[in-house]
Amino acid sequence: MKADQIDKLLKAKDTMLAGEGLVSGDNCSTSDFTAISKFEKSRDLFAAAGDICEAAIAENWAVQMLPGTAKIAESRQRLTSIIANAESRKFNVLLPAAYYWLAVSDFSQNGYSRSNKNFKAALRLAKKDNNSFEAQHAAENLTLNYSELGELESALSYAGEMISVKGTYYENPGQSWRNLGTLADLSLKLKFFRTSWILSREALSVVQENWPGTRRVNSALRHLVRAATANEDFAAALEYANESKRLALKCASTAEQTRTIAESYLLSAGVESQMKSYDQAIQDYDHALEFYGHLPEFTFDLYQIHKGKLFCFQQLGRREDFSRELQTVLGLAEEYRATIREDDSRRTFFANEQEVFDVAAANEIEEGNSRRAFAFVEESRARSLLDFVKSNKPIAEVENDFGQVTHPLLLPEIQARLPEQVEVVQYAVLPDKLAIWVLSPTRFDLIEKPIKASDLEQKIDDYQSAVLRKASAAELEQTAKELYQLLIPPNLSPDKQICLVPDKSLHRLAFASLVSPVGRYLLEDFAVFYAPSASVLVLATENARRKNRNTNESLLSVGNPDFDREENPNLAPLESAEVEARSIGAEYEQKLQLLGSEATKERFLPRFTDVDVIHFAGHFLANPQSPGNSRLLFAGSDLRTSELSGYKLRRAKLVVLSACETGFERYDKSEGAIGIARTFLALGAPVVIATQWKVDSEPTKDLMIAFHRNRKHSRSSSAESLRLAQLQVLRNGPTQAPYYWAAFSLFGGYANY
Repeated sequence: MKADQIDKLLKAKDTMLAGEGLVSGDNCSTSDFTAISKFEKSRDLFAAAGDICEAAIAENWAVQMLPGTAKIAESRQRLTSIIANAESRKFNVLLPAAYYWLAVSDFSQNGYSRSNKNFKAALRLAKKDNNSFEAQHAAENLTLNYSELGELESALSYAGEMISVKGTYYENPGQSWRNLGTLADLSLKLKFFRTSWILSREALSVVQENWPGTRRVNSALRHLVRAATANEDFAAALEYANESKRLALKCASTAEQTRTIAESYLLSAGVESQMKSYDQAIQDYDHALEFYGHLPEFTFDLYQIHKGKLFCFQQLGRREDFSRELQTVLGLAEEYRATIREDDSRRTFFANEQEVFDVAAANEIEEGNSRRAFAFVEESRARSLLDFVKSNKPIAEVENDFGQVTHPLLLPEIQARLPEQVEVVQYAVLPDKLAIWVLSPTRFDLIEKPIKASDLEQKIDDYQSAVLRKASAAELEQTAKELYQLLIPPNLSPDKQICLVPDKSLHRLAFASLVSPVGRYLLEDFAVFYAPSASVLVLATENARRKNRNTNESLLSVGNPDFDREENPNLAPLESAEVEARSIGAEYEQKLQLLGSEATKERFLPRFTDVDVIHFAGHFLANPQSPGNSRLLFAGSDLRTSELSGYKLRRAKLVVLSACETGFERYDKSEGAIGIARTFLALGAPVVIATQWKVDSEPTKDLMIAFHRNRKHSRSSSAESLRLAQLQVLRNGPTQAPYYWAAFSLFGGYANY
């Protein structure tokens, strides 16, 4: 190597070290532009000296600094080039960091799904090359992302990975500080407020010991603000927030510091709102917006700022300001829907934000605008499911497609497209009242009931507990009548089917078992079915109409799969389920029966997309904490709900899930009932019959055989066939308690088959 080339390389190295010194110093007077300039000069010097690898490393350093100067689009563009270059040249050491900083740019602009995808790529590549530092860094940020989305199980999983790396290499104080802050924020989401306070204090101590007077002190203070607020120590929270602002305001005017000032004002406003100092909170929210206005590429906190202002205006009774702010909040919410594509993430995030739509609906009801209130309720319901139902693609493809979000139907569209045979009863459980709409092509009524959401939930819990312990009709009658009076509107059309669209705790209620003032079950007077929203009802109904062209139905009937006894020692074989599956098969000319040891997942999956009717009679193990991991038990192996996401049911017109808890595992404030029945609706089945609780095998067999017989012999609709089958069980002395028959429900749309 020539002397002049060595000189160039040494100069390049010294320049890069100077840039690294500026970054590691992290002093608030240091300009990110200065550091970027050093790295870019170093890159050019390395390239001129022929060292392409070191030039790529210097470019990586420069690009990761760009978001701090509000150049996010440029950062993303250059990182994409770095990744392409590193992959082609096998510069594997660059890839984890490049994907990491690409994810940071995505997160800054609310690109949650893309951000998580890129952080996961960084984690996978870092693990592959035993790069412990980058692995921990990526795991820490995945913890933060999932915590922000409210997916606490995923957040805890990545927190475990973040911590497990500790001790396998020298952990610098910077990573310790980041981990402490991340765990402090996650503890808040888990409602471990005291733990969050302790972790936040420890994070501040690490910073003060290693980097006094730097930006990191400010970041540590913001963790303390959130922890103190959660512990209702508002005086301390405000003190820390003001100190954070003071430190930020005295630093050099850079994009990073502008963002820090904006975040500090946002935190102050949140504390002031908790203290009911709404006017001061609004001022600080506006200050935050002012500073963010200088950073148009940073959009992460805008939703929380405008949401905070919205609730302040509500508390102050400033209706015009409230209405104006509401439009901004809802507009931002729609932008979030487009950037959060995974079903679990979107469900969790919007369940936490449901209060915005509830406040909007309540405000319109107070103003006497029942149609606007209905529109807000419909706008918040089952939006992820609506995307899946509307699409002709499998769930997995819809999640990966960042296309246009499906919007709910407007009220005139819903009324015009509702079948004449159906009357809709749609509920909204608001904080201090219950709103009930009755909807048909020719009817639109609002009924208000003054009951607190917490009182309604307690009443439903008490009633359902009694049903599940097999209480007799006499024991249940009084509460069943009270709930009927509260929930069932008068003057429902006796010649129509009733589609119930529940909300929140109402998803747990067996409506069919409610008793009218004259002592008749709702089931005795009406065929009842459920939909997660009026828009989903309309689309599922139209899907059912299209699929009804084939009258010579084919059946796939699964009965009593020979599941793994060692893996599931507490489950008994279901001999009645095998009899059920055989008997049902007798009603269909075209049929495939998978029974016992033949009922394998490998035989089921290739066939279930190519039949009209699917019937599963076996065990289902619900996992309310992680519905994607709930399982249908087959012979030899299990079928997890998440495994169905790659399929689309373009032919199936009816799915019957004759197993425990297939209709309801838990409810979601925005998406409604979560269970495998919802998954089959998302796959394209217009009608799904499922159960709300654990059911007994023998009565279930009789009910299901009667249901299919009613469909095939009397040509009744599925809802009416189910009603008649339930009445048959109800009128059998030993099984007349609601426990035995009220668990079965039809979900989806209206079908005349």
